[in-house]
Amino acid sequence: VMECLSYCVANTFDLSRLDNYFKLNMHGYSSTKSRDVLKITSLSGQRYILFIFKNGTMVAWGLKRHRITPYLNLIKQFASQPLAFLVHDEFSYQLSDKISIEPHDYFDVDCITLDDDSDELKLALSYGFSQSVKLQYFERTLENLIDKYSPLIRLLSDKGNIPISRTQIRKIIGEILHAKSEMNLISNFLYHPKYFWQHPTLEQYFIMLERYLHIQRRVNAINHRLDTLNEIFDMFNGYLENRHSHHLEIIIIVLIMIEVLLAAMRLH
Repeated sequence: VMECLSYCVANTFDLSRLDNYFKLNMHGYSSTKSRDVLKITSLSGQRYILFIFKNGTMVAWGLKRHRITPYLNLIKQFASQPLAFLVHDEFSYQLSDKISIEPHDYFDVDCITLDDDSDELKLALSYGFSQSVKLQYFERTLENLIDKYSPLIRLLSDKGNIPISRTQIRKIIGEILHAKSEMNLISNFLYHPKYFWQHPTLEQYFIMLERYLHIQRRVNAINHRLDTLNEIFDMFNGYLENRHSHHLEIIIIVLIMIEVLLAAMRLH
């Protein structure tokens, strides 16, 4: 049984620079670059493959977990916006006479059975692992947002008021909208990779893995929770605007009363 490890390291990778670095400096490796993924193959010793995706993720086949750190440190040098926290997932795989994926009977790990040891099949599955671990990063980001702003929601519920300005509320709404746009507009969860245009027979395995990892359901769940957060702070913003308008109305009434009093005093 061998290991398949997936990591979300950064927002994006510069694959062209990384490809050039491997070709010029890393002897004992073969690198092949396509539009959105760089394949690194070890040519000496135990054979293993790294698929480094443009979306800031890496999937390693046949590489032991204790040997992954030097590669993570290397590819971070070619990253745009490295993540403050590392997100990873792990699977085990073996060769047999059919393709399947199922939970392990005893350990907390998913097991993949392959009927072919080809790089093309591994890449087809790696697209699914890449999407899943990137989605895991967004799930962690959402949890951090909820942990960060839940005290404000509880404070409003307990006290009926929150010590926060409209500017701060707008920043929070902007943070929530940024997370949603990053996932839906920048990332590629809503379409199948173009790799399958050239390899249509492999798409069924990507779809199988996508369903097993509940990619679409997780995307929908994150969007729903982000929408809920946004609605809550939109209500906060409306509450603060109404309070501000109420204060302005009081100020205007007081000014009118002062003006009336001054006019009455002048007449007197």
